[in-house]
Amino acid sequence: MPLAYIFTAISAVIGSYFYNRFLERFPLNRVIELTILGCLFTLIAFGIALNLKVDLGYLLYIPYIWVAIYGLLTTSQFWILANLVYNIREAKRVFGFIGAGAIAGGIFGGYLTSVLTRFIDSENLLFVAAFLLFFCLPITRFIWKKNVIEKGLTPRKQTHAHKGESAIQLIKQSKLLTLMAFVIGLSVLVAKLVDYQYSHFASEMILDPEDLTSFFAFWFSTLSVVSLLIQLFLTKYIVGTFGVGKSLLWLPSGILLGSIVLLFIPELGVIVFIKIIDGSLKQSVNKSATELLSIPIPMDVKKKTKTFIDVVIDSIATGLAGLILIFFINGLNIHSIYVSIITILLIIVWIVLIFKLRVAYIDAFKKLIDTSSYKDPDKSKLKKEERPVKSIIHSIKDVFENGSKNQIIHMLNRTLDAPDERLFNSIKGLLNHESDKVKSLAIENLYFLKTQDLSAEIEPLIYNPDQELTTSAFQYLIHKRKDNTLKIFESYLNNNDESIKNATLIALSLELKDNPILQNHFNVNRWLQKAIDDWSTSSDTDYKSTKIKTILEAIGNIHAKPFYYIISNELQGTDLSIVNVALENAGKTKDPKFTDAIVTWLSKKETRKQAIAALHEYDEDIIEELVQKTKDEYYDLPDANIIPSVIETFHSQKAIHALIELIDTTEHSVTIEVIDSLKYLKWNYPSLKIKDAFIIDKILDECQVYQTTLSSIHSQIIVNYKEKHDHINSKEVEEARNGLMRILEQRLDRQLHRIFKFLGIKYPPNDIDPILDVIIHGEQEQRINAIEFLDNILDYHLKRELIPIAESAFLHNELSSEIIKKLDLKVYSETECYKILLQRQDLKIKHAVLYLIEKVNNKTFIPLVQMVLNDHSESIRNQAKQTLDILQQGN
Repeated sequence: MPLAYIFTAISAVIGSYFYNRFLERFPLNRVIELTILGCLFTLIAFGIALNLKVDLGYLLYIPYIWVAIYGLLTTSQFWILANLVYNIREAKRVFGFIGAGAIAGGIFGGYLTSVLTRFIDSENLLFVAAFLLFFCLPITRFIWKKNVIEKGLTPRKQTHAHKGESAIQLIKQSKLLTLMAFVIGLSVLVAKLVDYQYSHFASEMILDPEDLTSFFAFWFSTLSVVSLLIQLFLTKYIVGTFGVGKSLLWLPSGILLGSIVLLFIPELGVIVFIKIIDGSLKQSVNKSATELLSIPIPMDVKKKTKTFIDVVIDSIATGLAGLILIFFINGLNIHSIYVSIITILLIIVWIVLIFKLRVAYIDAFKKLIDTSSYKDPDKSKLKKEERPVKSIIHSIKDVFENGSKNQIIHMLNRTLDAPDERLFNSIKGLLNHESDKVKSLAIENLYFLKTQDLSAEIEPLIYNPDQELTTSAFQYLIHKRKDNTLKIFESYLNNNDESIKNATLIALSLELKDNPILQNHFNVNRWLQKAIDDWSTSSDTDYKSTKIKTILEAIGNIHAKPFYYIISNELQGTDLSIVNVALENAGKTKDPKFTDAIVTWLSKKETRKQAIAALHEYDEDIIEELVQKTKDEYYDLPDANIIPSVIETFHSQKAIHALIELIDTTEHSVTIEVIDSLKYLKWNYPSLKIKDAFIIDKILDECQVYQTTLSSIHSQIIVNYKEKHDHINSKEVEEARNGLMRILEQRLDRQLHRIFKFLGIKYPPNDIDPILDVIIHGEQEQRINAIEFLDNILDYHLKRELIPIAESAFLHNELSSEIIKKLDLKVYSETECYKILLQRQDLKIKHAVLYLIEKVNNKTFIPLVQMVLNDHSESIRNQAKQTLDILQQGN
């Protein structure tokens, strides 16, 4: 037998070479038909040879090898055909039933053989087998015509990308195929070791040949029946619930448990348990899950590689099992019980590879979704060259001396955070750069360096027309000159050049902002008041604009409370460039009186960045106020929509808690922004914690709302139909009802977006973000692949609720009996429907329901209207009162 195993492996390897060439020349259906015909003629030839009593000798290995390869080859071809006919979602539903055919065929074949041997010789059974196999030809042709050609599933002519490439080359190029080959090989190897232990252990325990035969016959039949029952009734649910990857773990986990127990309890019952696990799960759950692995593989690759894996890898693993048994059992004379140790080690490797295989399987579907969210594989392979620390200073100097303007500015901004005296000469050289921005940043860097006082070189720059450069130069001079400073800078403040006066005032305010004593010494408030007087009396528009910006910056820098009214006034202005300066300096003051005014500028794109930065200046103390006022709907909705972005900037656990508090108490648009902010913080700041249980609960809640929305639409359709049938609906009622249904349909899309936004917090956004768009707008095959991708990454409780919802989105929210059944939708009465909708935190739906109730004018709805008389929204309260009056006055 071990020799037969080895011959089988060699034959499979050689045969695979010619089989691949055959596949390149002929289409798949032709290859399958020719394989069946070849098997037919071979069976007939073997039957004739055996009937003629030909002395085959060693040629008897040929029928054995043929039978081994035949079973693998035809089965592999069948599953390739099934992969072509069914997509992944259909395959999960039907592969379990289809696989039951193989198991049922094995059971029926055994019984048929036992019956036929009573009437005909064993040699003639080969002709019976050929007769039965013949019917596979018309069946195959029927499947190809009805399910491939007529449905347009015929594989397109492939390019020559893989022509001439061997199956081994293609497997090596694909991580999924490589892992599949190893996993299938290990499963076969372990199965052979289990078979050996089962047979050897039973023969040692049961000495009577008749009892042993009876034992094997009983358990063979029992295992077949158990496997069939699992395949028919459990496989679909196991694979559907746990996904393809996790379903593959059932078989090795069961064998592993039994093998460990066998080491300590070497009893026949334990080995029977192992055999039951192996025999029942191998051809049911494990087989179906394994065949599903092939679906994301392109058909031209699958045709070559699947048969190679199923036939050659299986045969090689079988041969390897024979060599292991020869070496350990015969060569080292080890008791068969210790084969369990080898089995355990192999299973551990097997399980590890299954986890890797699951990841590769999910990645394969990510590629099939075809989104732009995946990294360029070529770029991902590029590794940044690590430079030694000693070269960093040299690199910075090189940028300062030879870099472009933007490169220099970028590097100067970075060196501000870590001043280094070794850079002094390089930065000093930038004082002669042509860019005023570079000069200004160079001075800011030199401010912190002590190597040399450059006041003489920098002082001429105060006459530069660029305000930013002038200000930096003055700040440097104030910092470096300690003698006679007051007199010198009074001369600058009295200068006739307005740019010098402005730059001096800003520089003084920056340098003295944390020192009230020096502020008094320099009489900053007096100079500030003088600037305000000059500004207020001038009629020059450009002068006033520049002057007020200087005044605002000086007020903000030194927190000059007597002049805060200037900031308040300018926050009400119309010149957005001035408003932005007012926002920046209002934030510097951290005075609570400015917060509401700052918030009003959040909704405008031109001022949003400055408004967010200004609120951030208030530190985390402002979070509580922002949350409470947002919950109370104190802010206008466009401004409230940006509040989550403000809270997000604090990057803290307190910010996380604040955002969570806003989720259930705000309008949809605010909630979406809250979810986006939570997602950003979760994935960019790993130290911040968001409980998984909270996110899962929110997703399940959103799924429930989605289902109640569908149920509400369904109930309205029923009511509308009854009214039309009974001729009791008016045009106004019909329009109001249709209006409500339109809003509810819009809410379905909105709800889906919320669900997937929440998913982006629990799972990597790069994986989740493209999925919804693919599900709604993608091609049919892409949608199916997207659903399968979700099916494999979601937790069980999420999968159970979300997958049916995602599948229902295929139909663009068109209600059908299939969706109603799949989602187990409740059918609400009209009163129940309105009650549920009025309890929603959705103003538009409430308005639509109240309007519909008003048009229906049925007093039975009065209690529903009374529910919202104390609603937090004034507009809802007013409409409820109006509707209640109409109902109470009606007939």
